[in-house]
Amino acid sequence: MKLSSEGYDSIVNSLKGQLPSLPMVMDELLTIIADPNAALYAIKDIIKLDTSIFSQILKVVNTVQYRGDGEPRISNLDDAMQRLGLEKVKRIALNTSVLTLFKGIRFPSKFSPESLWTHSVGVAIASSNLADFLNFPLTDQVYSCGLIHDIGKLAKLKYDQKNFCEELNKAQESGWNNHQTEIAQIRIRHDLLGGKICKEWGISPVVEAVTKWHHEEDRSKRLDVEDVETHKIIDIVQFSNEMIKKIGFGFSGHNIKLTPSKRIMRRLKMTEMDVEEFENKLMQQLDQEKENIALFSS
Repeated sequence: MKLSSEGYDSIVNSLKGQLPSLPMVMDELLTIIADPNAALYAIKDIIKLDTSIFSQILKVVNTVQYRGDGEPRISNLDDAMQRLGLEKVKRIALNTSVLTLFKGIRFPSKFSPESLWTHSVGVAIASSNLADFLNFPLTDQVYSCGLIHDIGKLAKLKYDQKNFCEELNKAQESGWNNHQTEIAQIRIRHDLLGGKICKEWGISPVVEAVTKWHHEEDRSKRLDVEDVETHKIIDIVQFSNEMIKKIGFGFSGHNIKLTPSKRIMRRLKMTEMDVEEFENKLMQQLDQEKENIALFSS
């Protein structure tokens, strides 16, 4: 049976106390990232509250990519932030918080929090890169939306892991992706549930809208989304999600290779040549990031 909005509210209510709460650090980071005037000291104060983020920043800054041969190891936050830059530090902090959130859920053997997180980081990187490619200014906010877009899968895993695993098997057998399986079998939709979770957690309305509608191409069906800017962010994340699945970066529950929607391409004013150019640049970026991403699991 197709669930109503109230049906999704009921699931969210039943999960209270079972889902990991939104980490305080992540909540504050999302607020700061949405504010283009946020000061450097605000980020530093947040990082000081979370030793896992500080540890991850030191891991990254001491890689060959950032520390030259023969240079002493960097061991304090000020030096690390100066070497990495504010944007990189914000993203390491957010990635660490989201991985902690993912690891708070028990995953089945064929699926892991790290593989879903890697897919999510890929979508975040692709989304921010696409925003740059399109000269769209809100790259940090777009990154956040890409990183959190699949949060509804965590809720599905916690609510009914048996049925979720059956959906994964069905997707592999049928050649469908997760979303197609949810619709064809009239299952709980991870995008709609994710939107409800974001609302319950008090995450920004933009992140909530992107999470809820990242599979919906038709803008007229994106209920309660009225401004053009939010529609464009949804388009960017949807395009990026499909591109990351085409490339095969991480694992979101199926191995179906998707190609970016022609409809979204037209709205973003991207030609086939633009898409090819963007994909090549993205693959180079992901190759550069693989070492840093691997550090999160070490």
